[in-house]
Amino acid sequence: MKATNLKRRLSGFTLLEVIVVIAILGVLMGILVPSISGWIEHARNVSDAANAKVICSAIQVECAEDPERLELYTHNQWGAGKNADGSYYEADDHGYIYVSHDEVRVSSYSLAKILEANGYIKSAGKKQGEIQQYIYKGDNIEGMRCRSNRTWYRYQINIAIRGADNVYFTYSANSKSGEKNNTSGMSLGTNKHDYTASRTFATMAGGKADDIISLPELP
Repeated sequence: MKATNLKRRLSGFTLLEVIVVIAILGVLMGILVPSISGWIEHARNVSDAANAKVICSAIQVECAEDPERLELYTHNQWGAGKNADGSYYEADDHGYIYVSHDEVRVSSYSLAKILEANGYIKSAGKKQGEIQQYIYKGDNIEGMRCRSNRTWYRYQINIAIRGADNVYFTYSANSKSGEKNNTSGMSLGTNKHDYTASRTFATMAGGKADDIISLPELP
């Protein structure tokens, strides 16, 4: 073997070749990272919507077996509010399951028991009353955390009676970039509303977005 050929085989990449390779890798990373991030967020969206579907189905089954339980799922403890036209609306016209990254709130103990029965919270805890807000945090909500970050970062399942005593579900969701103060007169003005996020969540969950009910102001 000639010395010149051996020298070529033993020599490494030139500085220019290394720079070109690094530049190509940088371009590829710039293309792939946003795509991967988008796929991850979409998977989280699907997980949240799937949880909502399971919970709504469980509530429907409970109501079909015992219609009298409707009131346990479709009422809340808050005071009445004023409509935009000056008339008042009933505060307890819906129940709710509120989900964020680190907290779950429900409007009745019966809803908490449904979450417990389906493995979304470990324990509903001790019953303090029926129609009142119960809050769960920490490891107790491992199966019920909001997984999404950008499309929404918290959401709420709203449960009401519409028509001939039929249970009816709507969805509210908020993104950090899209939430605004509620101006409908149907909720506290400090509560946050995001119809775009709500509509996206509702589409994935197979239901309707709620353009009235807004999510509570964060502490």
